[in-house]
Amino acid sequence: MIHSDVLIIGGGPAGASLSQFLKDRGISSIVIERFGKNRNKICAGGIPLAINALLPQRLQNFERVEYDSLEIFYKSRLTARSSKKVLFSYGVRRSDFDSYLRIGIDVRYYENFLNFEKTNNKILARTDKGTYSAKFLIGADGVGSKVSLLSGLAPKKRFIVAEEAEVPAEVRYKNTLKIFLGYNSIGYGWIFPKNGFLSVGSGSLKNRFRKGTVFSFYPGQYKAKIYPISLWGGEEILHKGRVALVGEAANLVDPFSAGGIYPAVLSSFLLSEVIVKSLKNGRTSLEEYEKLLCDKLYPNFRYALFLSRMFYPFLPFVKKYIVKSSTIDLALELTSKGYISYEEFYKKVRASKHIALKAAYFIIKKFFG
Repeated sequence: MIHSDVLIIGGGPAGASLSQFLKDRGISSIVIERFGKNRNKICAGGIPLAINALLPQRLQNFERVEYDSLEIFYKSRLTARSSKKVLFSYGVRRSDFDSYLRIGIDVRYYENFLNFEKTNNKILARTDKGTYSAKFLIGADGVGSKVSLLSGLAPKKRFIVAEEAEVPAEVRYKNTLKIFLGYNSIGYGWIFPKNGFLSVGSGSLKNRFRKGTVFSFYPGQYKAKIYPISLWGGEEILHKGRVALVGEAANLVDPFSAGGIYPAVLSSFLLSEVIVKSLKNGRTSLEEYEKLLCDKLYPNFRYALFLSRMFYPFLPFVKKYIVKSSTIDLALELTSKGYISYEEFYKKVRASKHIALKAAYFIIKKFFG
């Protein structure tokens, strides 16, 4: 039997960063990763600048592209672009970023987590290669989280379905993000330039997904991978005794943009603080984790969820008031400070005098509060 203070299932950004945070506090952890070191993970790879305030200094030198301008298209027509250049986001290749975050931690590759059981003072977890004993078990195993399923925590309810590909290309404007609206009834498309290729993708709510949409705005001979993303839909219980969830396993994905890397790392940082306290004080409860999420993440997510319900379904009616250069400039200004404040946009919408915006606002307010 192998012993560790914390056993982490999943070695993506949530699991790897949690292990790094714990390592810096002198707490042992083991990461169980069912794939290999260089998994070809397809992902848009957008990360807000706020990541710099979370990652230790030694982990901030990851390979990235810096985005300083944004263009928005509506049904193939360039509708708006940022009027000035301002650094607002990074772009990473997930396989490289994940590998970088795993430097110096104990990762068990090609190992499948099977089940776990609780005893009075520890967790016993079984994989296809052995048995582990730990004081805490953390599920960082993404949308298909087995820890979530076995524990009954954070059932997956609100999905988008995405199709995406990494397309080799000679990238001319690698610092410009492109967003495509009007191709999905509730969702959007994107092109994230990287070094030597483009991350091209499209996503929409599960019941509105249409396969092949990505080829409508970026035609070509390439194969797109289809995968689900579990969005945040409200506060949930994310811990039970010695078991807790982080990242997408906990549905902690931005409900407006579907960005998941930053919330994953933030949730792991918050949980690491709680684990440190619990071990120091000889406690087993992780209850404070949810209190920290309520303080640090959920307020912004609530505004993001409201705006997503208002923006995407009503896009044909509100686009001329929202999809314009002044709005993009405001978005980039807010995002350049770290992580976009959806509350600021909410206030703008609530104060708007445009009939279409006011109508959409009151409809969503009436049905969702």
